Amino acid sequence: MRTGTVVRTSGGAGVGNLPLAVVHALTFLAGLWLALSPSQLDQEFSGGGFNGYWNDVLVGTIVLLCGAAQLVAPAAAHVWRPVLPLAGAWLIVAPIALGYNAGTPAPATTTSDIAAGAVILTLWAIGVAVLGRSLRDRSER
Repeated sequence: MRTGTVVRTSGGAGVGNLPLAVVHALTFLAGLWLALSPSQLDQEFSGGGFNGYWNDVLVGTIVLLCGAAQLVAPAAAHVWRPVLPLAGAWLIVAPIALGYNAGTPAPATTTSDIAAGAVILTLWAIGVAVLGRSLRDRSER
């Protein structure tokens, strides 16, 4: 028989914290999109040198791993939290920094990276807010 007990971890993010789990799941999906988007958006020729293809695969894999780690081990999620705003901010500036549109224009890659970066930053901010609320609720008890 299942009870309504919520198991709390030392970080205040309980196993029963559904909003935080949803944020982590959406982070995982954003990383999955990024890692798979090069094959969907035909990014082979976006930028020179270290182009959008490999940038998205690498950053997408990092975001995917962060989301998965936070889902699997919520107590250790604090270790991964600083990586997400860095990844999100990088995705927003990457099209300019890596010159995605130098030579052959890559508007799909540029749009995908900027949108994914904004989504990741938003999910990170929501996750921090939910965790803060969870910690306040816990301290008031």
